[in-house]
Amino acid sequence: MTARRCFQGKMDSGQVDRRAGTQILDMLDKFEKEYQATLGDAAGARQAALDAAKISKAEALRRIDDVNDAIITQTSLLRGTNSYGQTFGVLTETKGDWGWGNKAPVRLGTRQDKPIIGFALGSFLARDPYEIATWTNVEQIGHLIRGEAQRRFVDGIEYLRAKALGFKGEATRELAVLNALYERSGVPQAAVNVAKAWTETAKYLADGYRGVGGRLGELEEWRLPNPPWDPNKVRARGYDRVADLVRKNVDRDKMIDWATGERMNDMRFEELLHDSIERAFDGYTGKPTGQVRGSRMLANSRDAHRVFQWKSPEAWMEIAKELGTFESPFEAMMHHISGMANDIAMMRMLGRNPESAKRFMLSLIDKEAGRLAETAPPGASAKEIDAAKRRNARLEGDLATERKRFENIWAEVSGENRVPVNLGMAEKFATARYLLSAAQLGSALISSWGDLATVAITARLNGLPIMNVLKSAVQLMGDVKNADIFAAQMGLTFDSLAHAAGVQDKLIGESVRSGLAAKLANANIRLSGLRRWSHMLRTAFATEMAAELARARGAAWGELDDILRERFARYGIGEGDWKLIAAATPWEPRPKAAFLRPADVLEGGTTAHQVAAEKLAHMMNNEMNYALVDRDAFTRAMLLGDTRAGTLKGELWRSATQYRSYPATVVTMHMARAVARGWDGSRLAHGAATFIGMSLFGILAMQAKEIAAGRDPLSLDPTDRKGLLAYGKGILQGGGLGVFGDMLFIDQTRYGNTWASTLAGPLVGAIEKIAGDFVWKNIQLAAKGKETHWLGDAAYTFASMAPGSTLWFSRLAFQRGVLDQLALWTDPRARDHFRRLEETARREFGQRYWWKPGQTAPERSPALEAIFPGR
Repeated sequence: MTARRCFQGKMDSGQVDRRAGTQILDMLDKFEKEYQATLGDAAGARQAALDAAKISKAEALRRIDDVNDAIITQTSLLRGTNSYGQTFGVLTETKGDWGWGNKAPVRLGTRQDKPIIGFALGSFLARDPYEIATWTNVEQIGHLIRGEAQRRFVDGIEYLRAKALGFKGEATRELAVLNALYERSGVPQAAVNVAKAWTETAKYLADGYRGVGGRLGELEEWRLPNPPWDPNKVRARGYDRVADLVRKNVDRDKMIDWATGERMNDMRFEELLHDSIERAFDGYTGKPTGQVRGSRMLANSRDAHRVFQWKSPEAWMEIAKELGTFESPFEAMMHHISGMANDIAMMRMLGRNPESAKRFMLSLIDKEAGRLAETAPPGASAKEIDAAKRRNARLEGDLATERKRFENIWAEVSGENRVPVNLGMAEKFATARYLLSAAQLGSALISSWGDLATVAITARLNGLPIMNVLKSAVQLMGDVKNADIFAAQMGLTFDSLAHAAGVQDKLIGESVRSGLAAKLANANIRLSGLRRWSHMLRTAFATEMAAELARARGAAWGELDDILRERFARYGIGEGDWKLIAAATPWEPRPKAAFLRPADVLEGGTTAHQVAAEKLAHMMNNEMNYALVDRDAFTRAMLLGDTRAGTLKGELWRSATQYRSYPATVVTMHMARAVARGWDGSRLAHGAATFIGMSLFGILAMQAKEIAAGRDPLSLDPTDRKGLLAYGKGILQGGGLGVFGDMLFIDQTRYGNTWASTLAGPLVGAIEKIAGDFVWKNIQLAAKGKETHWLGDAAYTFASMAPGSTLWFSRLAFQRGVLDQLALWTDPRARDHFRRLEETARREFGQRYWWKPGQTAPERSPALEAIFPGR
C-alpha cells in the first residue's frame, strides 16, 4: 500500500483531521514530484514519504506544545491578576498612618468600586506605577537580555561603533569582521576576536529564544543576521527579480529544514522564498481575500527572510544594499540583539503566541463589566434601580478606559506604535524634531541638575549611601574612555554605547531613523555633556546597589537589613531567591572591588537561577530609573495614547509632546510612588523630599541659566514680589517644567514664542517663528507700504536655529559675538531690540546684564550678591 493510500485511509476513518491531512498530502505530492525526478519512482516516493512523515510529526508535536503553552500562560495571567486584586483588597482595608484613609493608591483607594484589572494586566508588560505587582515584566526582561548580550559583546561594540560623536563610521572594521565570520584569511586579529565574541553572543540569544519555545534551528555556520527588507526596494524590483537575486546569493547547502534537520529541499526553499517576498510586499501580492490576515505566531516569526544563509561577505553586502533597510553589519548585529531581546521577553512573559495572550487579557477586561455589575435587590424602588444603572454605566466607562490604557501600553512595549503607517511622513517629522533638538538642547545639562535630587531621594529610600554614589559618579566622569565599557560589563543597557541612529532618548524621544539629523541631535547632547552626566549617575547608582549586594551576600535571610528586605519584597525576591543570589560569585574588576550582578546569578544555569536573576535585574534597573529619570514604557504609552507614527495626528502629537517625557515621567514615577500606599507617612515623606530637593536644584539651575544668558542672578529675597516669583520659577524648573515657568512670568518664552505655540510643542514654535515673525510679518509690512526687514529677520531667525548654537559653554559667546553682530549688521532695529531686552529684565525681575546684548565683550563678572540683596 502506498503512503498516500495509507494516509488517505486514516483521513477517511477520522484518525487524522481532514484539513491537516489535506495539507500533508499536498506536501507529499510535491515532495514525490521533486524526488522522483532525481531518485526514481520508488526511491523518490519512499524519500518523500519519510520527509513528509518527519515534518507532519514535528508539526503535530509542535501544535500540542503550543496548546499546553497557551494553557500555562493563561493560568499564570489569571494567578497574577488574582494576586494583584487580593493585595489591593488588603491595602484598602488597612488604615493610613494617621488613622484615616487607607493604604491603597490615592487615585484608586477613594473608590471601592473602581476596577483595577487594567493596571494588573499592564504590570505584565511594563512598570506598575502603584508598585502592587511584585513580578517582573516584558520591558524589564528585555533590558536584562539586551544588557547581558551587550556585556558579552562589549569589546565588539567598542571596536565597531561609530566614533567622532557618531559621524565617523567604522566601515573598514565592519568589513573585516564580516570577512572573519566567513573565515577569510588575512583578517586582523582584533576583527577575528570580535567575530568570535559575536558568534558566542548570537548563540546566547538563540539559546534564549529556543528556551522560551521559539522555533529556531541550530545552524553550525550561522554568521550574521540579515537586515530587515525594505518593502519599497522589494516592490520596486518585483517578485521575479528579488527571487533571482536571492537564489544567486544564497548558500543552498547551508539552508537547513528545521523540521527534518537536513538540507532544505527545493520545494520547501521556494515556499520560504515566496513567504519572505510576500511579507515584504505586505499583502500586495496574492488574490484578494476577506480572511483576517493575522501576524505570525512570535515563536515562528524568525523562519522567514532572516534565516537565509549567504555564500560570502560580498553576497551579504549585495543583499543588504539591494533589499535591506541598511547596509551596516554592525547595525545588523545591534538590531539583532534588540529584536531577539524583545522577542524573548515577550515569550518569557506571555508564551509562544503573545497575540493570543493579548486577546485573552482583553477578554478578562471585557468580562469585568459582568463580574462587577451591580444588580438592584429584590423589591428595589425605581430610584434604587436607576442608581444601580448609573453605577454600572460608570463601571463600563472605567473599564473602557482600562482597556484603552492596556492597549496603549501593549502598543508601546510590543513596538506597534513605532512602526510608521507612512514612513515618508514619519521621517520628515522626525528629521524636523531632530534638527530642533540639535539646535535647542545644548543647555539641557543645566536643567538636569535636578537629577542629583532624584538620585539622593531614591538612594535614601533604598538605604544606599548617597556620598558613595556621588563618589563613584565623579570617578566615572574622570574616566571617560572606559566608563561606558564598565557600564556594559555591569550589564546595564545603554543604547548610546552602540550608537544606533534613532534610538529613543529621554529628551529627544524619537525612534525613527533619520540620518544626518539624528546624528546632529545626538552629537549636540553628547557635546553638552548631558549623556555623559546621565549615564555616569545611572552607572554609579547601579554600581552601589551591586556593591551592597556583594557585601550582604554572607548574611542569612533573617540577618539582612530591614530596608533591603523591604526592597526585595517590592520585587518578589524571597528567601529562596536570596540563597541563589548570595551563592553567586561576585565580579571583581579590581582587587577589593566586588559587585554582584544579575549576570553572576545567571551563571548558576538553572531555571531557578534565571528567575532570581530576572527579579534582581528588575529591582536594579527599576530603581536606577527612579534615580535617573529615563524613558519609560508606561509614561510613553500615557503620552502617546493610541497615536501612530507616520499619521498626521500621530506626528503632530509627537511634536507637541517633544521634551515632555521627562516631566511626565517624574510625575508617573516619583509622585505616583509617593501616593502608591495612600496615607503612608514614609511614602508621602519621599514625595515631599523629592519635591523639595528638585525645587532646590531647580532654583540653582535657574540661576545658572540666568548667568549663562548674560544676566545677573535673580533675587531670592522672600520679602519681595520679584523674589517670590523667582522662587516659583525655580520650583517649576526643578520638575523639568521650565517651559511653564517661562510662560508664567514673561509674555513670551525663551525662544520668543507665544503661550499657544509653546503648549503645542517646539515644532509649532519653530514654525511660528519662521512663518510669523519672519515671513508673515514682513509680508504685512510690505502690504502697508512700510519698510521690510527680510535680511535681518532671516539672519536672526535661522542663525538661532543652527545646530549646536545653544551649547551651554559657548552659547553666550555665540549669541554676542555672532548673532548680535549679525543683527546689528543687517537690522537697523537691533539696538532698540537690545534696549528692550534690558528694560524687560529690569522691569520683570530687577535684573541687569553683566554681558549686555550687542557687545562683543562683557563689562564685568556676574553680580552674585544680587541673589540676596542687602545682605
